[in-house]
Amino acid sequence: MLTGKLPLHVYKANQEVAPLLISEVEAREKVWQNHTNYFSVLWIKEGSGVLETDFSKTTYEASQVYCFNIYQAFALHPETVTNAQLLLFHPNFFCIETYQHEVGCNGVLFNQVYNAQPIAVNSETASELAQLLKNMQEEIATGELATGELVFSYLKIFLVKLTRLKTAQTPTCNPTIPIPAVLTQLETLINEHFTQHHQPSFYAEALHTPLKTLGNLSRKHFHKTLSLLIAEKIILKAKWELLHTDTQVKAVAASLGFKDEYYFSRFFKKHIGLSPAHFRQAEWDMRRGFLSIP
Repeated sequence: MLTGKLPLHVYKANQEVAPLLISEVEAREKVWQNHTNYFSVLWIKEGSGVLETDFSKTTYEASQVYCFNIYQAFALHPETVTNAQLLLFHPNFFCIETYQHEVGCNGVLFNQVYNAQPIAVNSETASELAQLLKNMQEEIATGELATGELVFSYLKIFLVKLTRLKTAQTPTCNPTIPIPAVLTQLETLINEHFTQHHQPSFYAEALHTPLKTLGNLSRKHFHKTLSLLIAEKIILKAKWELLHTDTQVKAVAASLGFKDEYYFSRFFKKHIGLSPAHFRQAEWDMRRGFLSIP
């Protein structure tokens, strides 16, 4: 379990700690890893290897972009020298939930359980994305009047461009890479039953498909195990409840099909790195701040 292996770095975004960070990444022979409370966008510029997150592993190569949700741990296992750029931004600066309709990225870039494919970046788009990152870096460096608003605008455009690329490359929109009908049915079933049924065997039986066959199809097309697909849906719903309601953790656990509040807390901490109560308190403390733009 990857999350349990990586230390969690919680950045408390404020005037002294930038709510948006851009850094250069170089991975040679050693594993490079990241686990923070910021949204993460990793752009592989050069190199190849294996990218690991939670239960899944996939190969990466140059000119690919990967997007990760807050508290999602990931690591690079380089096979050749890897150079990348890492963009981190806090929900207080740009809240995906708030701007999802304008940017359209909530279910495409960061919360897409069923599409773990990277975003392929061509040379033309690469120039545009690189310029936007440069603009953000320069504005942050100047710290002049309305810097936050300008950086916010650049980030918004950056995410829109990534969303358009990802949408155009989604397998379900590409007739040359068809998704088997049974996986489409699986998506529907998980969406309908993930709060009551957590075991992959339930879905295999409901679809009249051998568990091993369904698991192989999930790994082939979604690059994730059945258990991870279900777990991610549970975690997404749990985070929403903890962030947007004051429902007691015990009630949140029950609504997600956990009879034992403590088992739910262990499950949540295994994936996020914090207990539900600590996650809620930490995020409420930060999101009540003054950093939201505009």
